[in-house]
Amino acid sequence: MVVDDLDAAVPPGPPSTPPACTPPPSAGEPMNTPENPALARQLQAHADQVSADLVCQEQQWSGKWTRRRMIKGIGMAGVAALGTQLVTTKVSFAATGASNGNTLIVVFLRGGADGLRMLVPAGSALGGDYLRTVRGPLVQQNSDLLTLAGAPGWALNKGFSSLMPFWNSGEMTFVPAVSAAGVTRSHFQAQQQLERGGSSAPSGWLDRTLTALGPGTTFRAVSRGYASPASMSGNEQKLSMSSLANFSFPGWDGVRDASMKAISTLYRGDVSVLGQDVPVTMKALGTAEQARKNSTPANGAVYPSGDFSGALADLATMLKSEVGLQVATVDVGGWDTHTNEAGDLDGLVTAASTALAAFLKDLGPTRRKRVTVAVMTEFGRRVQMNASNGTDHGTGSLMFLLGGGLRRSAVAGAWQPLSAGTLQDGDVPVRNQAFDVLGELIQKRLGVGTLGTVFPGFQPRPLDLATAS
Repeated sequence: MVVDDLDAAVPPGPPSTPPACTPPPSAGEPMNTPENPALARQLQAHADQVSADLVCQEQQWSGKWTRRRMIKGIGMAGVAALGTQLVTTKVSFAATGASNGNTLIVVFLRGGADGLRMLVPAGSALGGDYLRTVRGPLVQQNSDLLTLAGAPGWALNKGFSSLMPFWNSGEMTFVPAVSAAGVTRSHFQAQQQLERGGSSAPSGWLDRTLTALGPGTTFRAVSRGYASPASMSGNEQKLSMSSLANFSFPGWDGVRDASMKAISTLYRGDVSVLGQDVPVTMKALGTAEQARKNSTPANGAVYPSGDFSGALADLATMLKSEVGLQVATVDVGGWDTHTNEAGDLDGLVTAASTALAAFLKDLGPTRRKRVTVAVMTEFGRRVQMNASNGTDHGTGSLMFLLGGGLRRSAVAGAWQPLSAGTLQDGDVPVRNQAFDVLGELIQKRLGVGTLGTVFPGFQPRPLDLATAS
């Protein structure tokens, strides 16, 4: 179809022979590299030959050939190569396609964060009195809790204090007692179940979301970290990077640009996997270079130190640079609090909240209207404190949402007041489904239609958390 587009652009005419190539340009000066001058000369000679071949190719392409002339002149193999190049370019670097300009960022707290110490059901009607009898010192005193206006009985860990302005502005929602069918107390199994979108799914739910959205820019999906999570596994194009600063072509000044040009021209028109991946990578490197020019935090935002904070700063840079980012993931480890939970968990909450607050502030109120952050974990913790002043693996968990597109700040979904008779095998009873939350976000915020392919076999029931604007 792409090749036929060329026919539409150029009026058909009688067959003709391909235009002859002019002599190739003379080779340029060899690159001087102190490490290996001979290798440098060899690479330069190869690059010069490729450049000469491309001059000939460009002269042929500039002759306004029609599809019929091309078939006659260079045969079907040449047409296939050209068609593959154009299709690859069209898919990889298209405009945002089905995107509505919004972005979903999924933050995964690895280890099973204890939702009961983060969002506390402090009121008697929610089971707060029972919680104090079985948790003792793990339940904060009222003076160490943040009151949530409009959510009677609920209170926040004081580590969330930096995010309270976003509760007040309607940009923060919590969903307690959340899990998904089939999730167990195994870290690996629970993470796989949630990130695959079900036990039978062969790919990640975010990868299938990308399929539903259609083509986008090279930066439409970014995994910020040292490994791509299971939610991103699959065939859709996505980028994984340890940091935006390190996402650059290797080499030293004076050689890097020449090397990039040589690599780019070497694979031009190549129908192999490298012929597709190399142009995508080079385009991404150029986009990243432009984005780094916008890396200064805005609106008075100050990021704390740490990997999570750095990841969020990178995502803010990409968002402000309008690179077409649709989905992104960030992992935060260390949430498995079997011992001395109070001090460890409170420190983690404070650090994560401070970084998230800086990120939202950096974007500013206008830009973050198009950005929704979903924070989740693989499972909750048991209600009763263990003998090591910590908690063991449980079931009912916590999700919270930040940023634009939320209906209001709230504690949303259903909640079963805690008591000896309502616990689920000693755990917070599950009353809300993780895929309901995620499904509503990708439908309303990203514009995905049906969820049947994203969460196969699951019948979503939206919780009315988000808006479609």
